[in-house]
Amino acid sequence: MPLNSLQTLALKIAIPALIGLWGASSAPPLAAQSLDSQISQLLSAGQLEAAEELLDRSPYTGGDKQFFEARVLKAQGRLPEAIKLLRETIRLYPDHLNARRELAHTLLLNGEFRAAEHHFETLLDVDQNTQMRRGYHQFLTTIHQNKPVGVSGRLAFLPSTNVNRGTTNTIFDTSLGQFAIDPNSQATSGVGVELGVSGYFRRIPDPSRRVTLQWDLAGIRYEESRYNKASASLALSYEKLTATGDWSLAPFYRYTWRADDADNTALGLRFHHRTRIGARTQLRLSASHERRWYPSQSYQNGSISTAAVSLSYQVAPSLGLTAGLGFERGTPDADHLKYDHQRVFASATKLWQGGLRGSLGVDLGKRDFVGIYPLTTEARADSYYKVQFGLSHSQIEVMGFRPTLNCSHTLNRSNISFYDYGATECQATLNRNF
Repeated sequence: MPLNSLQTLALKIAIPALIGLWGASSAPPLAAQSLDSQISQLLSAGQLEAAEELLDRSPYTGGDKQFFEARVLKAQGRLPEAIKLLRETIRLYPDHLNARRELAHTLLLNGEFRAAEHHFETLLDVDQNTQMRRGYHQFLTTIHQNKPVGVSGRLAFLPSTNVNRGTTNTIFDTSLGQFAIDPNSQATSGVGVELGVSGYFRRIPDPSRRVTLQWDLAGIRYEESRYNKASASLALSYEKLTATGDWSLAPFYRYTWRADDADNTALGLRFHHRTRIGARTQLRLSASHERRWYPSQSYQNGSISTAAVSLSYQVAPSLGLTAGLGFERGTPDADHLKYDHQRVFASATKLWQGGLRGSLGVDLGKRDFVGIYPLTTEARADSYYKVQFGLSHSQIEVMGFRPTLNCSHTLNRSNISFYDYGATECQATLNRNF
C-alpha cells in the first residue's frame, strides 16, 4: 500500500533534520563533520550536481563514499538503486549506523514496509541517540498505519538425535527392584517437517498505543507418526510506548493436537516490558501465566507461571550481549509433576562484514519437583545445560524465502533414570512475508 501524499510530504520534510542528527551522532573528525554538513545542505536544497561534485572531491572512501552516493540517488528519486547501495554498504560495514538509518527510511519511502519495520526495530536496539529513537517510533507508527494486516509463512526441517526426549538408560531403579525401560521411552532420532502460517491485524489508536490481533497455525510431521503434532494460537496484544521503551500485555489462547493423545488447551496472559537504563543498556522484564487442560491426561491439568529479567548491552551496532535470570513454576494436579525451575542464560549476537549474522547462547538450570516420584522414595530433581547457536545471511534468499539455521545441544541429568537424556537438534527454517 503506497504512502498517501500528506504522509510522504511529512516524511520528506522530517528526513533533512534527521540527517543532521545522524552526522552529529557518528562523531567523525572536524573536517569530516564540515564536509558532511555541506553535502547534507546541498542535498536538502536540491542541488544534486553540486553535491555530487563535492562528493567526487571528498576524501571519503569505502562505506562513507557509498553512503553519500546512496543519499544522492535517494535525493534523485532513484529509490531502488539507493536501497541496493545502502544494503551493500551495511553488508560490507555492519557498524555503519548512518547507512542503516538511511536504508530504513528509504525502504519506507519506497513502500517496503516490512523491511523498513525490521530496520527501525533494529535501530531501536542498537542506536544510543535518544532523539533518533523518538524518530524511529514515529516512522514505525507510520508503517503500522499503512500496514494494518500482515501474513507470513514458514517451512522448517527439524533433525534431532532425540525427538521424544527419551533416556539412554535401560534400567529403572524402583523401591520394588529394577525394571527394564520400554524402548518407546528411550531416545529416538528423527527429522520433522514443519509448515506454518501466521499473521496479524493491527490498529493504532494514537502514536503511543498499538492493539494487535496475532494468529498462528503450524503442523509438524515425522516419519514415526506418534510424534506428529499441530497447534493453533490466538493472542490480542496491547502495547504502550514510553519515553524510554515500551510495555505490552497479551491474553492468549492455544490448542495443541498430539498423536500421542497428549492434546491440550491453554489459556493465559503474557506481559513484556523493555526500558533503556543507559546509552548502551536495556532492561527487559517478561512474565506469563497460563492454565492447561488435557482431555485424555487429566492428571496434567494445571497452571504454569514464568518470569524472566535480562540486561542487554550494545557493544557496537554489530555486537550485542545479553544475560539474565529466569523462573518457572508448574502446578499440575499430580503432585509428582509439580516443580520449580530456575535458570541463568547469556547470549551474544554478532553481524559480520559480508552479511553473515550469528548468535551464541548458553542456558543453565535446574528443576526441583515436589511429590515423590511413583515407585521410588524421592522427588525428581533435574539439572541441565544447553548450548545454542544461530546463523542467517542477509544476501541469501530462495524464491523469496529467507533461510535461518538454529541448533542446540542439551544435556539433562536426573535422579530418575527416565529423564537422563541428551539431545542435539537443529531447525533450518525458510521464512517469507506476504
